[in-house]
Amino acid sequence: MFLDLSLAAATTPSGDPTLKPGLDPSSVTPGTLGFLATLFVVVLVIFLIRDMVKRIRRVRYTAEVEQARAQREGAATGSDPDATDLQRPARGPDDAGRGMPGGKHGPDNR
Repeated sequence: MFLDLSLAAATTPSGDPTLKPGLDPSSVTPGTLGFLATLFVVVLVIFLIRDMVKRIRRVRYTAEVEQARAQREGAATGSDPDATDLQRPARGPDDAGRGMPGGKHGPDNR
């Protein structure tokens, strides 16, 4: 195996790149179809990344609003917003009827 590797490292490529006889250069390139497939994958990845960023931003803003709401409620009732989990009200659906971000495995349910 080491002999094969040393032989491969010792050989120098010829300066003129040529194909085997009988091969057409257009048959060994990806062509238009390969370009379109690659373009489709790139556009798809861009849309997926934009959607992921939008969803992460929405979760972060929802958490900030929830934290601000908890601080306002804590200030109104006079309780400490950093109280233990036993003193916090149970997390349920928000006012619109949607579940809270993170679900039952979220960061506040450890």
